[in-house]
This record gives sequence, C-alpha cells and structure tokens, in this order.
Amino acid sequence: MIDGRKRTIQVNVKMSEEDYKLLQAAASTLWPEAILSNSGILLGLARIAAKDILSKSPKAKVAARKGR
Repeated sequence: MIDGRKRTIQVNVKMSEEDYKLLQAAASTLWPEAILSNSGILLGLARIAAKDILSKSPKAKVAARKGR
C-alpha cells in the first residue's frame, strides 16, 4: 500500500482460470515491468476499480462512508 499501512484483513478468492487470465492481462497492461503476486494483482486492480466507482457515483460514496 502506498500510505504504509499494513494489510490486516485476509480474503480468500476462488475464480475460474479464464477470470484469472483476464485479471493477469489487465495487470500486465497497467504494470508491464512489475513482478506481481496473485494478491498484488487482485488488490491493485480492486483498488483502482473501487476508486473509479466511488468517483462516479454519489450514492456509492455515501454507502462507502457508512460501511456498506
């Protein structure tokens, strides 16, 4: 994480090979020289998507602040 906080919540994810290849291709496009772990790929792309969603939707911003 950029701000130096530790990751304290563990999430286990099962996905299809097709879904993983899609995420891996997106990560390779965004970070072509980076060596990324599976969790790094998921966390990085999830953070980008979450910020994008919250920047576009006033309802989503309110829900995020309320912890929903």
